[in-house]
Amino acid sequence: MARTLVPGLSEELGQPVVVDNRPGAAGSIGAGIVAKSPPDGYTLFLASSSFTSNAVLEKNGAYDPLRDFAPITNVASAPFLLVVRPSLPVSSVGELIAYARANPGKLNYASSGNGSTAHLSGELLKRTAGIEMTHIVYRGAGPALADVLAGQVDLMFASMVSSLHHAKSGKLKALAVTSLKRSSVVPDYPTVSEAGVPGFEMVGYFGMLAPANTPASVVKTVHQAVQRTIRRRDFVERISADGAEPDGCTPAELHELLEHDMQKLAELMQGVKVQR
Repeated sequence: MARTLVPGLSEELGQPVVVDNRPGAAGSIGAGIVAKSPPDGYTLFLASSSFTSNAVLEKNGAYDPLRDFAPITNVASAPFLLVVRPSLPVSSVGELIAYARANPGKLNYASSGNGSTAHLSGELLKRTAGIEMTHIVYRGAGPALADVLAGQVDLMFASMVSSLHHAKSGKLKALAVTSLKRSSVVPDYPTVSEAGVPGFEMVGYFGMLAPANTPASVVKTVHQAVQRTIRRRDFVERISADGAEPDGCTPAELHELLEHDMQKLAELMQGVKVQR
């Protein structure tokens, strides 16, 4: 998402914008770096949903999403995609659950780190479907998805942006999306809820944030530049092909989104055992 956004954003701001990938700890490393950066608008953070889940799990972690950052906008939203290795003998959520029950403890699932949205989605599926799976932790979503593609891990709740093209090409089998309603971008995929796990929901966001105390004028400048960028036809076409939809909400609305997400995840974790 960042690399798709950057060309247009660079043009809108009239200066180069560089993507500095800092993987590890489900995004906490990158978030912690930005939280401690000067509040001058030159260091920004593109947050995934793990941004809030990490903070809920780590009460004394590297950052506080609501205190240590100035919200700018939600660039885009997308449900996650439940994908399995092509050789796994299942073609639906119902078949996956049946396979797990017939082979207790045999299935494993990948995630970008303990407490990541991919991890919590797997734990939520275990709890709501009454199945057992082993969690395999990776240093980032890229390596996790790579091992599902290679057949080393059975399944993953993956970002639509990173996994949809693999599903369309047949390198992965996509079973369902994690929103309550079908995605308007890929309406042929059922939801996990309708496919056998009623009420299952986990939707991802791509929030743009700056360090706390960044001047309001700087936040406004970046917000307006992002809004113009995500309205561009090439940007919309690119992320739509990857299953995402542009947003462009206000800073206040992004703050509300983060706050709501943290509350929801805190409730979820009361019923899901998460090892740290």
